[in-house]
Amino acid sequence: MSTELSRRRLLQGAASIAATPMVWHGGAAFAQSKTISATTYPGAWESAHRAILLPAFTKATGASVSLVPSLAVDTVSKVAASKANPPFDVIILDEGPYLAALSQDIFEKLPVDKIPNLKDVPAGLQDPRGYGAFVSGQIIGIAYNTEKIKNPPRSWNDLLKPEYKGRVGLAGMGSTLMSAWMVEIARLNGGSEENLEPAFQFVKKLLPNVSAVASNPGALATLFQQGQIDISVHYNNNVGDLQGKGVPVALAKPDTGWIHIKSVMHVVKNTRNPDLAAAYINAALSPEVQTQMAAAPYFVAPVSSKAAFSPGLQAYAKNMAEITAMNGVDWAKLNPRRGEYIDRFNREVRV
Repeated sequence: MSTELSRRRLLQGAASIAATPMVWHGGAAFAQSKTISATTYPGAWESAHRAILLPAFTKATGASVSLVPSLAVDTVSKVAASKANPPFDVIILDEGPYLAALSQDIFEKLPVDKIPNLKDVPAGLQDPRGYGAFVSGQIIGIAYNTEKIKNPPRSWNDLLKPEYKGRVGLAGMGSTLMSAWMVEIARLNGGSEENLEPAFQFVKKLLPNVSAVASNPGALATLFQQGQIDISVHYNNNVGDLQGKGVPVALAKPDTGWIHIKSVMHVVKNTRNPDLAAAYINAALSPEVQTQMAAAPYFVAPVSSKAAFSPGLQAYAKNMAEITAMNGVDWAKLNPRRGEYIDRFNREVRV
């Protein structure tokens, strides 16, 4: 082999190495694309992730993120339709949609060794199946306009009061927010996840008070901002986001307690960037990100035992034990009938 040929091949090899994105951070090399695609929820979640999580991930890896706001049902549909070449590397789902999508084989087993911050998540908030990492939670209560409603609501039954005629907002039951609320209302009236009939009867009585049914929680928040509704079921982080924008809104605790919803991040099967996907989830679980997202204006409930509870979040819970003790949903029982319930809700809940 001539010296010139050897030199040429050496240069070609060097060019090939140079063309491969390799980011070194903390002793780890990410020999993958420098950009990953991740989903978030529309509204306050997108704002929080762009402001807090993305910078932390970039600082840790040198990589960037194409962040796509997407509802769970849309996210699952897109990934399931393109398994060989998935549109996202990391996705976030609520617990219910995650469990419902398990049979579609779209999740990679979590590389636990590449997500060291998982060790700071209490056992009760670990996914026993190993396909996701619970990264945060949302707290559901009664949102109300503090300028137009001087006496804070104390019960879900308060939504039925004649004084709220044409002032109540709801979201579609395709959202985790409304599904969880329907389960809560069913339970309080003798039903369960497997029997939402009492909840549908409650909503039937509520309809004269309902002025709008939003497509998703983010759109529900917009109705508050525009003054189209004054009272609703809502998430604490959406309320915090509205407060940060100067909207006169607060979240009241029902006499039956808060409802807690868990959100889960997943590495998508067949991602071309598995290490960066794991690093993204690890950044989401870092004490710094967890603490910042738990502070104003987002008040996202943390899962890390090392996260600090901000004074604003302490209005809902003072520690992890109080969060895990909140009302929840048995999604394994709800999911088999959830599609049926959503169809019925769409038919019957019209204003």
